[in-house]
Amino acid sequence: MSAFLGPIHIWLYNKIKFQDAMANAVLDLAKDKGIAGDLREKTENRYGSLPEGNLEDLVDTGNIHGWLQERVSLVENRLAYAVTEVLEADKDALPFMEEAIIKLGETSPVESGISASDAFGALDAILLNGMPCDHVNAMEENSEDRVVWRQTQDIHGAYWNMIHGDVKHYYTLRGALIKGMLKNSGIEFSQIENQVYELRR
Repeated sequence: MSAFLGPIHIWLYNKIKFQDAMANAVLDLAKDKGIAGDLREKTENRYGSLPEGNLEDLVDTGNIHGWLQERVSLVENRLAYAVTEVLEADKDALPFMEEAIIKLGETSPVESGISASDAFGALDAILLNGMPCDHVNAMEENSEDRVVWRQTQDIHGAYWNMIHGDVKHYYTLRGALIKGMLKNSGIEFSQIENQVYELRR
């Protein structure tokens, strides 16, 4: 990546911030329901937190790629840890987390009447799938009415494995986020094979 900030860096950092918002929604839920003690403090002691402010004021301009990669790892770890700790404290808490993440998705709605192709673009601007150079999503069909893509690698699983969590919970919550975003769009999201997903108008 360039030593100068460009649109792709800002695009990626916005995705990083949104994944951190997912972790914060889980941490807020844990506090509200009295699950897992002071989970936010435990999470921040273990992993730190995403700094507030504009990217240009935060980033190490001598190592933009490395700085962003560290923030990707930070928010992946925070989400995996928060979800896993909540479920260890209350194995029945997943539906409550889904509800919270659906509400988060509703704060970034995909507009009604949009094409499937544009809906994919809206999701891709939010969902964090590693660094752009990882090329995680491979498009298999792309039209106004239907988009099909394959996730070529599980970029998230390693973070969950490190804490003996289950990455399937990530995909459940990602599905909830997408459900919230697409709520009034007229677009349906589904998984049609292992790691193959569809948007249909």
